[in-house]
Amino acid sequence: MLLIALALIASGAVAWFVSTVAAGGAAMLMIPVVTFLLGAQVVAPAISVGAFVANPSRAWLFRDAVDWQVCRWLVPGSLCGALLGAWAFSQFPVFWIQMVLGGFLVSTIFQYRFGKSRRSFPMKRSWFFPLGLVIAFLSALVGGTGPVQNPFMLNYGLEKEQLVATKAINSLALQLTKLLAYTGFGVMTLEIAGYGLVIGLGGALGAWLAHRHLININADRFRLYTLSLMPICGVLLIAEALRG
Repeated sequence: MLLIALALIASGAVAWFVSTVAAGGAAMLMIPVVTFLLGAQVVAPAISVGAFVANPSRAWLFRDAVDWQVCRWLVPGSLCGALLGAWAFSQFPVFWIQMVLGGFLVSTIFQYRFGKSRRSFPMKRSWFFPLGLVIAFLSALVGGTGPVQNPFMLNYGLEKEQLVATKAINSLALQLTKLLAYTGFGVMTLEIAGYGLVIGLGGALGAWLAHRHLININADRFRLYTLSLMPICGVLLIAEALRG
C-alpha cells in the first residue's frame, strides 16, 4: 500500500509538471500508471479526484491569465457533458472512443505541419460550448481528454499562461461535476477517493514546480511542448485501447 501511494504521488507530480508546461495531458499520462497499479475500472474516478485536488493550485498560480470570455462558453458545455459521460461510464465500451481520440491527437502532427503552421482551422468563441460538451462527455468515459482541447484553443489564439489557466478553471468545474455524478451513480468509493487524493497531492506539487518554468519560456517553446505532447498522448490512448 505504501509503495502504491509513493508511486502515485511521484507519477502525479511528474504528470502535472508536464501537463502544466505543455497545457494538458496529466490524466492521459496517469491512465497507464493507474491501470497498472489499481486496475482499469478505477482509472476514471481516481484520476478525476486527483485532478480536482491538483488543479486548484494551477488555477491559483495562473489566475491573472484566465480568459473568462472563453470560460463563459466552455464551462457550461463541460458541466452538461460531464453529467452525461458519468452516467454512460458503465454503459458503453470505450475501445473505439480511445482509438478515435488517439488518432485525432496523433494527427495534430500533420494538422500543424510538424509545427510550421500556427493555425490548422478557424475557431470561434461560441464553438467552445459544444466542444466542452463533447470533451467532458468523453473525459468521463475514458478518464482524461485534456490535450484534445489544445488544437481548438491554439487555433482560437490562446497561448501559454492563458491556455493553461483557462483550462484549469474549466477543469475544476468539470471534475467537481464528474465526482458528484460518479458518487450519485455508485461508481465512487472511499478507497478510490483515497487513491485520487494521493494523486492530487503529487499533482499539486508538480504544478507548483512547473509554474516558474512556464513563465520563463517563450511562446514558441510552449507550442513545441504542446505539439509534442499531443501525439504522445494519442499513442498512449491507442495503446491503452489495444491493451484493454
